[in-house]
Amino acid sequence: MLLFYLLFATCNVRLSKSQIIDVFGMGQMPARIYGLPKDAIYAILSLTKNPSSPSRKTMLKTNLIAIAAVLMLVANASLFAMDMRQDGVVTSTMMMQLRPGVTKTQVLSIMGKPLTANENLENHWEYTYQKWHEGQLIEQRRVTLEFENDMLTRIQSELIPVDNSNISEQPPAIAALPADPGLKLEHRLQLPYVPDETMEEAHPEPGTIVVEGDKMDFYLERKMRSFGNASIKKEGQAIYGDKIEYDVLNDELHVVGNTRIEFEGLKVWGPELRMHLYDTVGEMQQPSFELETRIIDIPQISTASTRDTLDQNYLDDDQLSSDNIDDLLSDEIENLATHESTSRKEQSKSRGDAKVALFEGEHKKVLKSARYTTCEVDQDDWYIKASELEIDTYTKRATALNARVEFMGVPLLYTPWIDFSYLNQRKSGLLSPTIGTTSRSGFEVQVPYYWNISPEMDATFGVRALSKRGVQLQGEFRYLNENFSGVNNAEYLPSDSISKEDRYYVNLSHRHRFGNGWSAGYNYEKVSDDEYFSELDTAITATSRVNLLQRAFVNYRDEIWNFRGLVQRYQTLNDSIGPYKKLPELTLTGDKDWDLIRTDLYTQWVSFDRNRDRDEPTITRRDVTGNRFTLNPSISVPFERPYGYITPKLGVHYTSYDLSNENYIQDGMARSYDAPDRTLPIFSLDSGLYFDRDVKVVNNRYTQTLEPRLFYVYIPYKDQSMYPVFDTSEGDLNLGSLFLENQFRGNDRVNDANQISLALTTRMIDSNTGQQRLAAMIGQRFYFSDQKVTLSPDTPPRTDNSSDIVAAVTAKLVNHWNVDAGWQYNTGRSTTVKSNIGARYNPEPGKVLNLSYRYSEGGLLRQSLCDFNDECVEDLEQINISGQWPLGGGWYGMGRWNYSISENQPIEGLAGIEYDAGCWQARSVLQRVSTATAEANYALYFQLELGGLTSIGSNPMRLLERSIPGYSPSGEITNSYDPINE
Repeated sequence: MLLFYLLFATCNVRLSKSQIIDVFGMGQMPARIYGLPKDAIYAILSLTKNPSSPSRKTMLKTNLIAIAAVLMLVANASLFAMDMRQDGVVTSTMMMQLRPGVTKTQVLSIMGKPLTANENLENHWEYTYQKWHEGQLIEQRRVTLEFENDMLTRIQSELIPVDNSNISEQPPAIAALPADPGLKLEHRLQLPYVPDETMEEAHPEPGTIVVEGDKMDFYLERKMRSFGNASIKKEGQAIYGDKIEYDVLNDELHVVGNTRIEFEGLKVWGPELRMHLYDTVGEMQQPSFELETRIIDIPQISTASTRDTLDQNYLDDDQLSSDNIDDLLSDEIENLATHESTSRKEQSKSRGDAKVALFEGEHKKVLKSARYTTCEVDQDDWYIKASELEIDTYTKRATALNARVEFMGVPLLYTPWIDFSYLNQRKSGLLSPTIGTTSRSGFEVQVPYYWNISPEMDATFGVRALSKRGVQLQGEFRYLNENFSGVNNAEYLPSDSISKEDRYYVNLSHRHRFGNGWSAGYNYEKVSDDEYFSELDTAITATSRVNLLQRAFVNYRDEIWNFRGLVQRYQTLNDSIGPYKKLPELTLTGDKDWDLIRTDLYTQWVSFDRNRDRDEPTITRRDVTGNRFTLNPSISVPFERPYGYITPKLGVHYTSYDLSNENYIQDGMARSYDAPDRTLPIFSLDSGLYFDRDVKVVNNRYTQTLEPRLFYVYIPYKDQSMYPVFDTSEGDLNLGSLFLENQFRGNDRVNDANQISLALTTRMIDSNTGQQRLAAMIGQRFYFSDQKVTLSPDTPPRTDNSSDIVAAVTAKLVNHWNVDAGWQYNTGRSTTVKSNIGARYNPEPGKVLNLSYRYSEGGLLRQSLCDFNDECVEDLEQINISGQWPLGGGWYGMGRWNYSISENQPIEGLAGIEYDAGCWQARSVLQRVSTATAEANYALYFQLELGGLTSIGSNPMRLLERSIPGYSPSGEITNSYDPINE
């Protein structure tokens, strides 16, 4: 077509207007042709070289106009060339260019010829809209345009059934372009032309309204109607219904039949909707609603309590010495495999209904006479009934006025105002009260208030009313930052009704990282009296506590050096002799590799102090105080190969004392600590080999390893009987301590040694997954000389030529069983000194059984307890059984029985039952605890938990998670409740 224009522009021919119209085959010249004004077209077609043409000046003006028009044609020809269309077949791109008021001629230039025979005489033009995808016709519509006075006034469309059997595999040329996204009538102030080639990537502009339906009308007065699967959408919301009428000029929307409106995080549906679309202001009668649904991961909760975890975190700062090795034969074997975390899925959803829904802007919705619940449809077990419920989809919060909580039709709570997050987000406000009873404090009610200060800081305040003791005030303040964190707890019971004394508990902790390797922190814990935990706490981890840590520290660490400065003391309960104060303790360690050799340095200076018992008239050996300095440099040469290693090591252990109160009376005789400097060389040789082979067990392939290890130590003897014992104890024999140079924990004693330790480890590793299925280890130490250095002069030295045999096994079986076992056997007496065995069966969350047995000879503890506390202990023998198991129909049973065989009495007993109804859970637990400082305490818990909202009653969750390793709250167990089978 462009060549046609250029031909006329260069020919010596002058055409009249009628001739031009004949060339285009139109009865009337349109106002614009292919984007150009008709005057520009006349200028191009009237160019001539006739000598009788007007003056040169006129010709120059005409030529300039023609040149400009040609340039416009070149720029727009690629966008507006549409002559390859098939008559009567249109695309969405064509439809999007229509607007009320366009003329028939303009429609012809955009849409092409209609399907009707004489388009100039008819006011109803029909076209066919087709949508193709991968050579298949997937959608077809009949589009009708209605005209009045030759101007477009109305557009209608309706679906035509698609029959691909009679359609050629090749679509018409115009439909062979990329598939259109669907027929959409869009209302905008200015609707730009979008070529078909870019329609797949085209998105409505902000503020654009998109109307869809099986049949649509578009009136000149700018009214839209859509019928059948109708929808109208704009940014941030979508509205659906059987029939939609929209008055564009007045922004009035009316939706009738199966009405549904969707916002971000909220769906509301009802019979009819009236709304101002752009302002999102409107009303719906008899609405139902559903709030945002999401799937979240629930991590397996650790069995450690908050206080236990906090103490352990701060004790980790002590791990500067290689002597601090975890006991592989731990007494806490009933908590085996708690490090294995699992995750479950929890669905967070809520719904409700009301008499009227008022839409008051983009985010605010007000529901009158509303109900709210998290239960499934047709399961209205509980709900909030409120005269008014306001939902804010921006903050994800809901506010209810004159609200009451009803459970099974019975009102439980009433409040004139309640504000809550329907997505469990943090928010200041009253938390659900807890209710319970104990034998020592009576009936109790606790009402907490949560203050969400900032995303990094919050606080909880509580009032706890105890029927036998009075009102206790509680508070917790937490903060977390990139460089510091802390938790502060306080409890205060003024004038206890039983003891007539003020009682309190304080636990303050803080950590701070300053950068460049420096950090600091403190931990301060204190109670008013020895019986505080036993009378006011029900957790056995709290009631059995004796020493409460109080300390502050500063640390520095880089690639070579570790430094720690510490001041520390303990509050000791139950009139026990507490540990020494460290005022202060300064420790510096360092290590560096020098190609073939490695150097290590350990040095420490401590000032020990202790308050004397003023009721004791004479100074005893417990009253000695003073300073101790330790220096321990060493050098080692490790030789390592893939099949094994050997590491010789040479070091020196130096200690000096500066004592006070070194003269004391024992058994009526005057004695004295005479502690000169002590210097001892230490030589050790550590070596090991590694063998492996492939084995097949049943149908599984494994890699089995065999790892022998030999460790030799030599330390000469030096008499240390007159040295004090500040913080040193005799280490327990286990598979870790077999490979330590010094068998004493602490620097007051260094054992004499000429001994060798032998151990053998084997592992079974799954060849497909790399998971260790079985590990077993056995070891023993052999002595080449008798022991001479003991912790106390009254302790007889060892004379055996070998130690006890120690062994441990851990297995992760394919049938969901985990087994851990430890054993210590004395060959001289042919008796078991210590044994632990524990097993856990945990096939899935909600099904767990824990079995454990432990035994320890009392003689192991007699040395430290009898010599320093004038106490002796009997053999320790206990069994521990705990578990959780589904009983059917949403019911779960759980329990624990910890029994002391040696004392012939229970230590802790727990029995409970739990029910999960999907949107609510109920649990009841009875507990009995034997305490370290008083008689047994009984506690009864009952809790009703309304999913996603609140809980009522006393909360036993912390107790269950600690007492039953692997316990899962029923509400967090996937598919624990199936309403179909109920």
